[in-house]
Amino acid sequence: VVPPSTNPMVTIIDDESSSVRFTEQTYSGEEGGVTEVCLVLNNQLDMETSVTLSISNSVTGYDDAENDDYSGVLTVVTFVPLNQMSCFNITFPDDTEYEFDEAIKLTIDTTGSGLNPGTITEADVIITDDDSKI
Repeated sequence: VVPPSTNPMVTIIDDESSSVRFTEQTYSGEEGGVTEVCLVLNNQLDMETSVTLSISNSVTGYDDAENDDYSGVLTVVTFVPLNQMSCFNITFPDDTEYEFDEAIKLTIDTTGSGLNPGTITEADVIITDDDSKI
């Protein structure tokens, strides 16, 4: 006969967990311009938290972007307490060379953040050429 437990088990389920996602699956901007990229939480948090972004200069269907084709991409995006959105601007320097549209891919990494991946964890940023073909 096993004696009844004197230490009952209690399970606490966190119903306030939050996930993070991009607001769009595709962003775009023209050379010489700027585009705003935003990440959003599905729930407000009462503490600061951050996620990491990885950048790939290769996106299927577009020419590979070079590192000098864009600037301003954050590798760490921080959410301040009680804010559900965090944004940053990507700048596309102008050049005079005709080229096909280029793209980069941004990917959210939630490791160590306490956040869950949301519905859009990868976003393509299309850089539209503004030079005419001669």
